[in-house]
Amino acid sequence: MAKAVRTPLGGRLLLRAGLLLGAAIPAHATLATDWQTVVNNAVVAPQAVPNGTTPYFFSYNQPAVNQAGKVAFRARAKPPGGQGGSDATTQGVYYRQLSLANSQVGIVADNTGVPVPAPNNTGATFIEFPSTARIDSTTGMITTRGQSQGVFTLPDGTREGTSGIYATPGDALTTAASQLGNIPDYNYFQVPDTAPGIRFDQFPGSPAPLRNRFIVFKGNYTETDIAMTGIFYRDMLASGGTAPVRRIARTGTPIPGGGGAIFGSTAPPSAATDPGNGRSKVVFAGFDNEDRPTAGGIYITYLDRPQSLRPIISLGDVVPGAPGFVFTGFGEAVSFDGRYVSFWGSWGKSKKIVHENCPTDGNKYLIAYCLEQYPNGADLTESVNQGVFRADTQNQTVRMVARTQKPTGFTDFLYWTYSGKPPGSPGGGDAEPPRWRSSAFTAVTSLALAFKGQKASIDGLYVYRRGSVQTVLDTTMDGQSVDPMAPAGSLVSAIGLERDGFRGSWLAISAGMTNTTTAETWAGLYAHDCGKVCSVW
Repeated sequence: MAKAVRTPLGGRLLLRAGLLLGAAIPAHATLATDWQTVVNNAVVAPQAVPNGTTPYFFSYNQPAVNQAGKVAFRARAKPPGGQGGSDATTQGVYYRQLSLANSQVGIVADNTGVPVPAPNNTGATFIEFPSTARIDSTTGMITTRGQSQGVFTLPDGTREGTSGIYATPGDALTTAASQLGNIPDYNYFQVPDTAPGIRFDQFPGSPAPLRNRFIVFKGNYTETDIAMTGIFYRDMLASGGTAPVRRIARTGTPIPGGGGAIFGSTAPPSAATDPGNGRSKVVFAGFDNEDRPTAGGIYITYLDRPQSLRPIISLGDVVPGAPGFVFTGFGEAVSFDGRYVSFWGSWGKSKKIVHENCPTDGNKYLIAYCLEQYPNGADLTESVNQGVFRADTQNQTVRMVARTQKPTGFTDFLYWTYSGKPPGSPGGGDAEPPRWRSSAFTAVTSLALAFKGQKASIDGLYVYRRGSVQTVLDTTMDGQSVDPMAPAGSLVSAIGLERDGFRGSWLAISAGMTNTTTAETWAGLYAHDCGKVCSVW
């Protein structure tokens, strides 16, 4: 294997050869981009329940944005100089409406004392928010996962419900899914199509919002001592707020076109409204086996016919732009705008090793557990041949946008993180155990497709539009070109993009800047409006 060291997913779509991007991928031009600061390290985080400190934002996850320029994000903040002690870190989910002049950062929920919405008979408040926040493309509804103290006390004194999905239909924070499905009064939260009283154990990944009333999510549960998983949805407003969870697919569901194989794993979904017919659609990646898949791919269905799945692309399908090869893998994170889908795929047998070190920022229990398990870092295996693809679900075409190897210069599209819940750490006992996870980052609109990629040691953000790939930002560029408040002499040192980071004409990212001589750092969230048709960047 080659070795590289890196520092800190009706009918199958037809591959119409005349519309596929082959080997002649154009060279990359650089786009002049006018970044607006959404939030940065100079901004004081609002607190739902002020605690007497002045917390400044300092750590950000990748943001999501809707077509109107409303940005949703998860971030952390702390007082300067250690004010308030080691427990003074504020973390929460926030938003800002960029299309409004002089708009301020608003709170969805944070850990300063915000009560978990009903059902909550214990006065439980939020502890943390384990995944990136998301926002519906055409409305302002935001979704997030939340960990909390137990929200419900049973007559025997047992407290249950430490994890849930929360959303803002009509701007009111609402419990969208909960672990309380085993309680009769809240059986609308239970796992559908199972024996009464089977509850969800956990909600991995980020739930998708849709049309200011639906959530679509991945849920894990246990049935007859067997660990199960699936893709589900719920209408939060129907039946007076008590509409049950509905199933799309789960462990044991036949894989469409899978030759008799069944789903054994699924990935967190994306959802959007079809701009052509106004119907709601869901896409997700699913496989027979997560570690060694032999069947599976990326699937789409209408929300009003949730179990009428059809494949967009499957393992074993021909790779457009790589004659003679078939797909051997797909990424879990799938971006979707109602018509177009962007995804990462791999092919061929050639492998390489990448070396990753444990995280240095984030959950202290997770960092400590990783260092215990991997004191010298981990060697992880990837495919040499990787690419970024766009599927048009209306015209039934799939196009290669970029690939590793010649002629583009890309060496990798995968980025690794160590995530999960360490044994014995706070926050409930139903979360998935820690492991190394790889992700590729793409975001698609009808106008263009954005993605992250690496060329040797250079990380970059790229946009595919008008049939060519163009550079938006990379780690050779001046930090002050993104944020004038970044240190003089700094370079961009980190770039973050999520699947919901490109909506309509709005592109939203996270970025860090570092002056390697003085060790000064800076970070924030930034957005660019590329215009109605993104013709003038």
